[in-house]
Amino acid sequence: MVRCASLFERSALVWFGCVTVLACEGRRERVVKVDRAAPLAVTALASAIVAPAAVAARPSASVTSAAAATRAAAPPTPTEPASLCNEQTPQSFLVDAHFDSFNATGGSARAWKQLLDRAVRYRTEQYGHVKGFGDETWNASTPVEQASLVTFFGVQVSIHRRIAPALACVETGIRAHCTDYPYQPYVLSGLRKRNTYLNGEVSNHVYGIALDVDPTRNPCCGCIGGWGESERCQNEKSKFQRMDMPRCWVTEFERFGFYWLGHAKIEDTMHFEFLADPSEIVRRAPAVR
Repeated sequence: MVRCASLFERSALVWFGCVTVLACEGRRERVVKVDRAAPLAVTALASAIVAPAAVAARPSASVTSAAAATRAAAPPTPTEPASLCNEQTPQSFLVDAHFDSFNATGGSARAWKQLLDRAVRYRTEQYGHVKGFGDETWNASTPVEQASLVTFFGVQVSIHRRIAPALACVETGIRAHCTDYPYQPYVLSGLRKRNTYLNGEVSNHVYGIALDVDPTRNPCCGCIGGWGESERCQNEKSKFQRMDMPRCWVTEFERFGFYWLGHAKIEDTMHFEFLADPSEIVRRAPAVR
């Protein structure tokens, strides 16, 4: 009996040891799996915020295999990364505040002055007070105080920080849709401290919401100061033929609320200005329940 009991105890101890080792191994495996899955959970959450429409129920294995086969057979095509960028159009009253735009409609000088005053007040409230224009009580801050130094296609430029996300949306769109028309800007001009417009009009450069792209490569044939004498303007070509910047770039800027002054009488092909609603540049992320 003693011998049998001893054998039984030894067997029990061996059995218990094996169970303990297996349990420990299983716990260690579970810990490793949790650690590896944690970053994926964060990525999945970020993906849900960036592209909520892309979240769907997990497909079956057969559907997944079929989709993988289809993807493998199809040639790769550039696609725009999912984002929260809003597509907007410029606000018409801000477009019409340009003298040549309003003058084209045949309106009176008094009516244009009223429209200009409205545009000055709006830009002051949204972007800051420019000395000599509007009322400081509308916004005590200045555009210079709210400027940000950003990069656009690797080139630094100072613009109003509120429109920086819109410019990022433009670059994303260009990289996705304009690969057939390669173009690299070299010179950018954004925020300015001095108004360069005449007859009471206020340049959007002083508000930090305008951007000039490569002035020597994309002319303003109707501007004063010798621009019309540029070699690029001395021909019968269209404005798109005179400039180096691809037309595709104009399309992408306009998708995200920028107005291209190439449409104006002066055909300022280098010039873009954000005239949409700055509070609607980026869609709000859905609430996480």
